Amino acid sequence: MSNIDKFHFSFEMASKVKKQLEDEASVLKQRIDKIVDHFTINDTPILRFILNMEPNRDDLKKLSKALDRLADIVQVYEGLLTKLSVVKAAESDPSWFALAFGDFEKEIDHDIETFFSTD
Repeated sequence: MSNIDKFHFSFEMASKVKKQLEDEASVLKQRIDKIVDHFTINDTPILRFILNMEPNRDDLKKLSKALDRLADIVQVYEGLLTKLSVVKAAESDPSWFALAFGDFEKEIDHDIETFFSTD
């Protein structure tokens, strides 16, 4: 293949190619907007913010993998936080916790039996 060192430039051809490229870009922009606007977190289109940072394909692929890994870890973490909040509630007000969640039926039955029993 030989190197091209001259060519005839046509403004008419450039205009046609420009129109074709604009049409293709418009279709892709609509697809991107549909995806971006569809995915929200707390009604915020977070992907719009990410795209405004102009990431390349590799950045987006890395982000995808990182989010996938985070999803599993965050689920376990949230479960631990829920359990921890119960323990902290019990620690901070043990009397209330016992009264709110305790089952004293057996203790009351035992106390009544003890009270009425004659040794």
